[in-house]
Amino acid sequence: MIYRFLILVCLFGTMISCKGHDSKDNKVINNSILENVSTLPETWRWRSEDKSQEFTIKIQRITKDSLFAQYCAVYNNGQKLDCDFEQNTNIKAIFNKDKNAYVGEFHSFFNSGKGTCLIKIIDKNLNWEIIKTPDGEYYAPTKCILRKENKIESKDNPEAKKTNQANNSIPISNVLPLDYKNLSDKIKLETPSDNNIKNLFKQKYQLNVDAMAQLPSKGNFDFYIINNMSGDSDLLYLVTLKEGKLIDGLEVGNSNGDSDETTVFSINEKYEISIYSENNNKRKLIALYSLNDMGNFNKQKAH
Repeated sequence: MIYRFLILVCLFGTMISCKGHDSKDNKVINNSILENVSTLPETWRWRSEDKSQEFTIKIQRITKDSLFAQYCAVYNNGQKLDCDFEQNTNIKAIFNKDKNAYVGEFHSFFNSGKGTCLIKIIDKNLNWEIIKTPDGEYYAPTKCILRKENKIESKDNPEAKKTNQANNSIPISNVLPLDYKNLSDKIKLETPSDNNIKNLFKQKYQLNVDAMAQLPSKGNFDFYIINNMSGDSDLLYLVTLKEGKLIDGLEVGNSNGDSDETTVFSINEKYEISIYSENNNKRKLIALYSLNDMGNFNKQKAH
């Protein structure tokens, strides 16, 4: 069984305090965004001190006069998700000279009424504040300070690509061999921020990406493990992507709902993937695959 607490504990990264202060001398700093419009969208993230709440703002378009963005609010350790997996905008604001900030309307994805928010970008922080609460259900925090998230690799973002390559330089031996039983020791599943991966996965499997982690790749492609736990079963998939396109995918874990029999897996240093049926800690090999240098999962004859 894939333990839900593992996913929830590992959902988010560095803790950021929600406490802060403003100075009358501070000025909104958005030049870095305005001068690098090609880097948009940009994601900013906050996490509560008790780790139960997560809030992200993805800036989709920003000028000196206006700001369009989308937020995602995770509440009560993921029990409530005020998010949208499409590119729908739920924050529209204009620059207010008196407040030296963007002020405008927002609504939740629970079909709430419109509220009023204030967004101020100062140095490396984004200040969020609700000035008027919306009618209906919503889970955005009243006030917090968000930090900018590092960009995920893309062909149009060479600096992010360098960073991602550096992060991916972890020796394979630190992760592989990887077994279903030692997932929590080897990898960190986190809430995804890349909508492209979420959309590609949903198009292929009609499932949401609830958590994911990047694995060491053996070729010129990205290699991920993805978890879906929204249905009756907790599912695990391995997927490969290159230049924003999904190459291949493979289901490797399935809790099968209330059944005692589960599907589990292991990956060795040669990128051979063994899939087992497990019952009462006894495993039976049901399929064997190998991952080639092009990012495809090829079925092999089980020994």
